[in-house]
Amino acid sequence: MIVKMKKQNNKIVVFDWGGVVESHKNGEYSWNYAIENLLKRFNSNLEGKNIVQKYLDIKIKVAEEKLENPSEESFRRIKEAFNLKCTIEEFNEAYPEELNKIEYYKDVVNFIHSLKKYCKIGILSSLDPKDKVRIDKQMNLKKFDYVWLSFELKCNKPNREIYQIVEKDCGLEPKNILFVDDTEKNLEIPKEKGWQVLHANGHELEIIKRKVNEFLF
Repeated sequence: MIVKMKKQNNKIVVFDWGGVVESHKNGEYSWNYAIENLLKRFNSNLEGKNIVQKYLDIKIKVAEEKLENPSEESFRRIKEAFNLKCTIEEFNEAYPEELNKIEYYKDVVNFIHSLKKYCKIGILSSLDPKDKVRIDKQMNLKKFDYVWLSFELKCNKPNREIYQIVEKDCGLEPKNILFVDDTEKNLEIPKEKGWQVLHANGHELEIIKRKVNEFLF
């Protein structure tokens, strides 16, 4: 429970999206299931445990190359890697149909929005341009002081550059930034830079609340 006090504009809590708000958890209809099912729509013979990681590696690689048309190049490489039988138009149409089914944690969203009264809030997420409609529907991005999305910044976590952008934009001392992410490697550089960090997922809301209280008060 947040203790009521005057808003602190010199502090910000920054949240990851996938895993913290939208499910990455096995046993739920998570991002992993959605991506695998999306790819299998266009190649039903796909097998193996590394399908999703291979897809993600391609997306990250393309993003790091800072290409003029990353979406087209990303699709070209994905189509080739997985031998997909579809056009980019068919793939883009199927993408939201599949990914809109992913579960997300409304209690986490409500908590994040509630923090607006006490500090600045931000989102820092690595995602595809096609994901922006979904993240906005889930979280209402207008409620945030800052929204840092990898495809707009042309860099991904855990690249040092993306954390430098966050620091420059918000203009706060590193110790006054708290970053919550469900992937430990994404927290290594922020911790090194002096940020407050928390490794947690959306099923650990009570842990998140305790850390936020400790950070703010």
